Amino acid sequence: MTIKEFSGNMKQAVSMELGSGYKVEEVSVDKNNGVTLEALLIKKDGLNLSPTIYLNSYYEKHLGGENLRDLAGRMVSDYRAALPEEGIDISFFLDYEQVKERLAFKLISSELNTELLNTVPHVPFLDLEITFYYSVETGGMDGGSILIRNSHMENWGVGTGDLMRDSLENAPGILPGTCRDIYSVMEKMCPEKADTVSDDLRDLGLYVISNERLTLGAAVMIYPGMMEKVSDMLGGNLYIIPSSIHELIVLSAQTDADPEYLRDMIRLVNRTQLQPQDVLSDSLYFFDRETGKITIA
Repeated sequence: MTIKEFSGNMKQAVSMELGSGYKVEEVSVDKNNGVTLEALLIKKDGLNLSPTIYLNSYYEKHLGGENLRDLAGRMVSDYRAALPEEGIDISFFLDYEQVKERLAFKLISSELNTELLNTVPHVPFLDLEITFYYSVETGGMDGGSILIRNSHMENWGVGTGDLMRDSLENAPGILPGTCRDIYSVMEKMCPEKADTVSDDLRDLGLYVISNERLTLGAAVMIYPGMMEKVSDMLGGNLYIIPSSIHELIVLSAQTDADPEYLRDMIRLVNRTQLQPQDVLSDSLYFFDRETGKITIA
């Protein structure tokens, strides 16, 4: 069974599970790096916000032997847990003065997002691109986001420079940058893997920088003063490993770390450990404490 066939079957099963008052639609969602994911969109009568539920994990469980009815019940439970408490008046999105208060930015690959970059405002940064989004915090949808497209910018009568200025001013306040020891992060997020880190990596003194949500947090390396603070903490120049679009790993450049070893590790992780849509770059970056600049190492 293909995922497309599975999508049609799940649509029917979820519709039966929910009953009247709901409409279930199959959608294909374009994600980062040219990835398209299959999902179901469940619309509830009288509510103008609808969670998008991606099918990949359900499809894998079905291939593993779990029956469709149980999966539909689980999806309905997941849907109800994600359901906004109330609708949202989206008229505010016509007013840039309101939008800019929660304007943020993310980093994505230039090479892997050529089609997307034709439709969204963006600013080049090394081998990456800065793109912009509205960070949702209302209607029970904390953590959601709305990608800013060229059409939005044109309707507002603003330019890319305005988006960059306002997101740099507001993003650090709504999505504060964080720096944590990598092992404490792993113990929190993947406790079963925390003890599998090699001694070679432990000796490097690795830290994870991201935002408080650990979502689209690689962008914090552009926050004003962020890398300077990390550099002060670690005592010098830094290597920056783009572990995903959500976070970065930093270590002191004064360690015995071999840059070529780090590059090989980045490439290996990108190809074997990450979902394709989460890959940021194969490059190793370098922060020079004296100049305050980030370059490709």
